[in-house]
Amino acid sequence: MRTLTRWRLAIPLTFLSVMPLIATVFGAVAFWNDWSTPRKAITVFLGIMFAMCVGISLSIGFDRRIQNPPWLRIGTVLVFILLGCGVTWVRGKV
Repeated sequence: MRTLTRWRLAIPLTFLSVMPLIATVFGAVAFWNDWSTPRKAITVFLGIMFAMCVGISLSIGFDRRIQNPPWLRIGTVLVFILLGCGVTWVRGKV
């Protein structure tokens, strides 16, 4: 797989991962003092999960050993983003 092709996959996935990470960090900074302990713990979990998504997305672009489309990495990022949506919904109920 060519370098340009890897980065064409990595850049949109990175963007989709960075946006919820930024929202989580800004929300945590803005409301940390008002939140309960479970809500803080869920926010930390979300931050770690979205940071992992960013790392996995960037690894697609940087890994030169990739020969075929990295479906497992792409699927992992998408599953983590969907899981993050569910966890955010649960955090709203806490």
